[in-house]
Formats: sequence, C-alpha cells, structure tokens
Amino acid sequence: MKTECVKTMSAAAVAAMVFGVLGWAGGAAAQGNDLPETMDFPVTFYDFRSNRSNPEFEQPHGKVSTACKANAGETNCIRTGMVADKLDGDNKPQLGPEPYRNYGVAHWFRDWNTYLTGPYSKGKNTAPVYDAIKGDAPPNNDGGEWDSEVKLVERVGNVGHDTSFKNIVIQGNLRFRLTSRATGTYEFDRRKNSTEGGFFPLDGQGFGNEWVYAEPSGGKKHNFAFTMEWSYVFEAKERMSFKFSGDDDVWVFINENLVLDVGGIHSEQTKSFSISDFDWIKPGNKYTLRVFYAERHSSESNILIQTNIVAPPSDIAIDSKGNDGKNLVNSTESSAGDSIHLWSVIYNEAGKVMMPGDGDYDCNHVSWYVGGVLKGTGCDMWFNETQARTVDIKVVYQKPGKDPISKPISMKVKALPPKYINIQRTPTPKTATAKSTPKELSDDIYFGPGDSIVKVYAILRDEYNNFVAFAIDTSNVDWQHNWSSAGAAFWVSVDTAVAKASPDRSATPNIIKGYMGAGTSGDLAVSYTFYPPGCNPSNGASCKVTITDTVRVGSKSTGQLAVGPNPFTPGPGGPSLQEALGGPGSKILDFYKDVIENSVGGPGGKGVLIAVDADGPLKGSGSGKGARYGKVTIYDAVGNVVKSDNLYASNGARSSYGFVWDGKNAKGRYVGPGTYLVRVSGELKGDGKSDAGAFKFQRMIGVKK
Repeated sequence: MKTECVKTMSAAAVAAMVFGVLGWAGGAAAQGNDLPETMDFPVTFYDFRSNRSNPEFEQPHGKVSTACKANAGETNCIRTGMVADKLDGDNKPQLGPEPYRNYGVAHWFRDWNTYLTGPYSKGKNTAPVYDAIKGDAPPNNDGGEWDSEVKLVERVGNVGHDTSFKNIVIQGNLRFRLTSRATGTYEFDRRKNSTEGGFFPLDGQGFGNEWVYAEPSGGKKHNFAFTMEWSYVFEAKERMSFKFSGDDDVWVFINENLVLDVGGIHSEQTKSFSISDFDWIKPGNKYTLRVFYAERHSSESNILIQTNIVAPPSDIAIDSKGNDGKNLVNSTESSAGDSIHLWSVIYNEAGKVMMPGDGDYDCNHVSWYVGGVLKGTGCDMWFNETQARTVDIKVVYQKPGKDPISKPISMKVKALPPKYINIQRTPTPKTATAKSTPKELSDDIYFGPGDSIVKVYAILRDEYNNFVAFAIDTSNVDWQHNWSSAGAAFWVSVDTAVAKASPDRSATPNIIKGYMGAGTSGDLAVSYTFYPPGCNPSNGASCKVTITDTVRVGSKSTGQLAVGPNPFTPGPGGPSLQEALGGPGSKILDFYKDVIENSVGGPGGKGVLIAVDADGPLKGSGSGKGARYGKVTIYDAVGNVVKSDNLYASNGARSSYGFVWDGKNAKGRYVGPGTYLVRVSGELKGDGKSDAGAFKFQRMIGVKK
C-alpha cells in the first residue's frame, strides 16, 4: 500500500512471475470451454475509523529493512508471525508469536456490537497503547509516518473510551473474472493500475471517506481502514493454486491452518501457494478456504487474487428430452396417468455436459426420488402419477467416496375432465386413494337431531377419482381446449316429504327436511351434463355426457324410543291423544295415523304414544295397515307383565313404528298410578342400507290419576 517499497517491474517479468505461479496448472480438473466468464462470491467487510482513534489503523508504522527499500519483491517488507498458525474456535485469526501493531487483531474480523469478550471490547475503555519513535525521515515523509520504530507501551491501557475498535459490518461481494480456460483460473484485480484504480469497496459507506494521512493525487479521499473476510468451500484437486498480490495484511487459511502469511503495513507484495505444498491436503476431500485482508493505511489500496480453487463444482440437472442439456426443466406439468420421460444431465467441474460413458459418468450412480421415496437408479426415469398433486422429483448423482450433487424439480399433475360426480356433506373434497371407488367418496345425507336444513356439495372427479371442480355452470369455458358444462348440477329428491333440494340447480344447494318423522329416508339424486374436450356445444346433444350420483337422504335413526305424553292420565280423566300431541292437524298424529288406528281407534282415544325409531325396516307379519312388526311389553314396578301387544308401522314411513297404550292391563282394567317399564323388540330385516339383526329398546312411563 505504501510508496516506500515500490519497484517497477517489466511486463515480461510480471508474465514470467504469473507463469511461474500458475502456468504449470495445465490439465487441472477445472477446465473447459463452458466456464462462466464471471463468478461472484459474498464477503464481509468491517469498516473502522480512519481518524486515529483506532491505535492500529491509519497510524505511523515501523522501519523496514534496507533490502525491502531496495527491492520491493523481497519478503523483508512482510512481517510474518503476527497471527498464530491456527485459527481460534470461531475460525478467526488470533495473536501470533511476533505481533506488530496488531494486539487487537481479535477485533479486526468481528462485529464490535456483538463481540463482548475480547480485551478491548465495547464498554471496557481499553486498548493497546503504542509509541512510534520517528526514524530517519526521507523527504516528504513528515517525520517518519512510514519509517518509525513502534513499541508497545501498554498492552491493555485505559484510553478513556470504548470505541477504539468500533466498526460497521457491511456485506459485499467480489466478482472474479475468468482469465484461463485451460487452467480454470479466475482473477480479482483491484490494483492502482487496474481499470478500477485500486480497491476501495467501502467508498461512501460505513464511516465514510474520512481524513487520511495523505490524500491521493487529485484530492479525492477514500474510505480506508477496513478489513475483509471471505470463505469458500472447495473440493481439493491436483494443480490447484492461489496467488495474492497487494497491501496490507493478508492471511490465508485452509480449514484452521495458516497457508499464506503476508502481514504488515506495506506496499504491494506478492505471495502464492499450491495445494501440493501441503501433504495434509488430500485431493478429493473438501476444505474451507478462508481469506482475511486488512487495509490499514493510506494512500494506496491494492489487491490481486488469482486462483483456480474457485472453479465451478460439478452439477446435475433434469432434461425433458435427453442427456444433452438442451431441454432443462425446473418445473413442469402433466395430466394424471401421463407417462413422462426424464433424463439426468451431468456437468463436470468445467461446466461441460458429460454423456453416459464419458469419464466416470456411470448411470448406476444416478438415483431418482419421487416425493422423497427412491424410485430407482439410471440415467433416465419414467414418471407416471395418477393422483392430481404437485410432486417433488429429485435426481442425485453420487460418485463413490464423493459428496452427492442433486437437482429438485416440481411436477404439477393435473386432473382430467370429469367422469364421476359425488354428493358430499363437506366442502373439502375427500382425498381419494388408489383403492377408492366413486361410491365410497359420496355421503348419505341425514339430518341430525334438531337439523332442518343441511348444505351439500356436488363434487366432480376424474377417472382416477381426483377432484376436478365443483359442479358449477362452466358453459363459458373454451370447449376446444377443455370441458364445459350444460349448466350447474341438477338435484332430484324421490320423496319431497322426506327432503328436497333448494335450489334444485346448484353445485351447493340446501337440503330441506320434509315433514316426515324420524327414521324416514329416501333417495337424493344429482346429475351433471357436460361437453368433454373437443365437443362443441353448438352440436347439441350429440357428444355431451351426463354423470349422476344417488345417495340416501332423510333422518337416519340410531335407534330411539319415545313416549308421549309422559306421564299420562288414562281413562276419562285424561286428555285425548289429539289434545296431548298437538291438536287437530298435528303432523305427529298424521305421521302415526296407522299406528293410532290399529291401537286405540283414532286420535280421540286416550293413552300414550310409544314411538319407535328403528335402525332400519323390521321384519313383520301380515299385510296392509294391520301388519305387525315386533313386540311391545309393559311391566309394573316389580317386573310383572302388565300388557303385551304388537308394533305397527307408521303410514308412509320406512323404519318408524309405534303402539298406543290406553293404560289398561291384559284383563282390560286401568292400572294404578306409578312407574312402568315399556320394552320393545323386533328383528331388523336388512335392506342393503342397514344391517340385519335383533332390535331392542326400553323406557320408563309414568301413570297418574
């Protein structure tokens, strides 16, 4: 950085030096015609003050050797040992055996606001104290700014403020340019004779372009006093190398080991290394390159990095037509049941497409995963999915003993045009499985206790039972490319006294309960007419398709026994059934008309209605209104049988039965007041919608005078 160690070198000498460092790298793994022209790498900058409040930045610095003055290429200009040959536990440089104005190096590459344990941390008012003794001052050197003898006065001194190492952290990047395709070498050049005219990445940022000791020619100030940290993970290969030329301090580590030591405040200096210099670095293994750079004094800032360590790694992609990488896909669409052929595309470290059989591109090293599940190995794969969903597909290439490289894509599988229609009670379509049948995805529509209205949904599904859409009117859809409807779903209830749909043409109607009582059910049907792809609605009915679904609707019983009125007063003193159960025109009396007539001869009779809501139709004997179903037995409080008779069917109902007890015993006499047990029993006949088997219920009845 500083002008006292500058020496002019011829272009031939520079070329010879560069060739000496990198020219032997021919044949390195990273080479080819497809390397990117530029590569960007993220770095972290730490901007410090340039106003001399920091004892280690923008400060007078020590005498350099006579050899350094005479020859800028001599290593005497460089101070080694300022940092240890191992990084600390945070992978940061730590103080070495030969410090020189860097006792605070632990703070150079850390955020001042978060690193609170160092010796000169925020809130401690301490810093190293130095004394710079002026040496022999050459002309225009202002008494030894660059030629002073620096001594440590106090390692931890109280300086009255805690901001000596205050910094501002700034994220940035370095853009490297490809300079040799043969060796895969990239270069970052920001020297004073480069196009950019020096390395000033923080101009106008951080603490700004502060006071510096000597302004550059032209009077333009820059933001000096900063450090930079860069790390990069790489796979070691033979003939890899790294060269640095610039100022000031630069320390390069591989993993935690120091491999390049260019310490000190100096003019532009050059050093390099190759991977083969270190027997502990094994080709094929992964390592982390860590570069720590410091710009500590005006008026120059130079940096040159040349390396093939950063050449692009191997990569993999997915192609839709072959292994040549001409039809790469990141995501795509298919229809349920389609067979899609996918190929793997492998790139070597030079970015060149490899073909199966080239080098070590072995198809047995390629694995395919669908939805996270291994589907097979090979250079290509057939994808076939019948479930409409977005599927994650990943191809993985792993050479033995190497880390895998992989590429994921998303495949959106679309449903086909409708083939089935389902009636559901919920708006969320049921998830179909490979074993689902269309009927299993439909719901019978039964009213729960207290329900008078339920909403239902007509769901369209394709031939694989994928949800397609709700059965709405889609007549405005472009029929040439998709299907379209002849209107919304149409609903028909077989028995509107049980339930009916309102409106009858809708994808989501309300089903309204009819006056029929508990235990009744009927059929509810929905139909949907549509034009499949390519079917022009203007052709009328010649190509349209109608799909239907039928479910049961009504009040599905869970088996109940009701009595009313309860308690009741038999004989002349009590009210009639008509009076007790709603008066003339009562729907309850109308529903149980046949039961009442078979039991007591009409609603004017006295007694209690024993209403039975069965799980399904019961086996009976006889025919017509007098047919008998099951048995009714009434017991007194001590278990004696008081009365035994038959159940009768309610008129028009499918699984509702009853009996009216007039309060008399088997001998025709009225029983006394008290509590009686009524027990009903029968046999379910099973009709395909309910199970066969025994049917039994019981309940208490109160009798009063």
